[in-house]
Amino acid sequence: MKNNNKLLSHTTHSRTLAFTQTLAVLLLMTILFVSAEAQKIELKPGHPQEYTVVKGDTLWDIAGKFLDKPWYWPEIWKVNQQIKDPHWIYPGDVLTLVYIDGKPYITRNKYGKRTVRLSPETRVENLDQAIPTIPLDIIAPYLSQNRILNAGEYSNLPYIVGMTDNRMSAGAGDSIYVMGIPPETNDVTFSIYRQGDAYKNPVNKNEILGYEALYLGDGTLDKKGSPATIYIEKSRAEILNAHRVIPVTKGGIVDASFIPKASLLSRPASIIGVLTAGTHPGVHMVGALDVVIIDAGKKDGTEAGDVFNIYKKGATVKDPLFARKTINLPNEVNGNLMVFRTFNRLSYAIVMDAQSDLRIGDVIKSPLLEE
Repeated sequence: MKNNNKLLSHTTHSRTLAFTQTLAVLLLMTILFVSAEAQKIELKPGHPQEYTVVKGDTLWDIAGKFLDKPWYWPEIWKVNQQIKDPHWIYPGDVLTLVYIDGKPYITRNKYGKRTVRLSPETRVENLDQAIPTIPLDIIAPYLSQNRILNAGEYSNLPYIVGMTDNRMSAGAGDSIYVMGIPPETNDVTFSIYRQGDAYKNPVNKNEILGYEALYLGDGTLDKKGSPATIYIEKSRAEILNAHRVIPVTKGGIVDASFIPKASLLSRPASIIGVLTAGTHPGVHMVGALDVVIIDAGKKDGTEAGDVFNIYKKGATVKDPLFARKTINLPNEVNGNLMVFRTFNRLSYAIVMDAQSDLRIGDVIKSPLLEE
């Protein structure tokens, strides 16, 4: 009976501890939310009173015309709830700065050219030509091709066992034979990958956060079976035995509809990889509009649109009064980045601006942690 009581007491203590930890996290997130709401919106010196959106603009560009801190755009954008997807902005839209109860807001004064369908209750808009949040031409390949897989996920994918004419490698116009595709599959198009770098936890180098899956090409299922036959429609690099295939997700639509906002992550994270390193080995320097990998993902609550400040590590200098003493200067904000695709424990992000060169290992933090 005493043992049962001890077990019950231990279980109760564990549940209480878990509840306390969860409550602490929720409380911190609430504080960050309140902090964001309480911030006085700082308009950019010399901001326009009115701006007409042009083709080639991004939401980040426009937010930066009005705000010192573009991630506060959701705080000043005054939406029209009668419009479906009111956050979308189109070329030709006229945006006007107004004040309501002393607080600045951006409203849409005039509408640009777009396809509109009217109904008695709502106004429905065709979103095909809406401006993106960040440059689509830069992020599109990373939304539809490269991806990050969890540890062990790559090894469970269907794999190539052979090629037509017993070739050693394959490319566009060749057929490959693949084991592991279910006979009942309804998938028709597959992408081909090889395993890339392993990304490790910067704090615990023995922990792998995920593996880069490097895109090699696309193919169409020609014949089901074990092995199945896939005809390669296009290829970017040499395709070999043991490379893996993944069904192409339905639609394959590039989604850049997220709104920039300050991350709610309550801990520092860091840049742990540069995606350009795959084509330029040895690249460790990062600049504006480079795509990087950060060690924060869905498990941390990270979402597309989250903005982080990037910090340049402070130099270590000699104390001018004490010859044997050194001093670590503080880290300084050196730019910011925006997440555009999330995985379990990692994310892809694009560097929006940088005052000087950035490096793998640079620390990133939510802007809210500094305010």
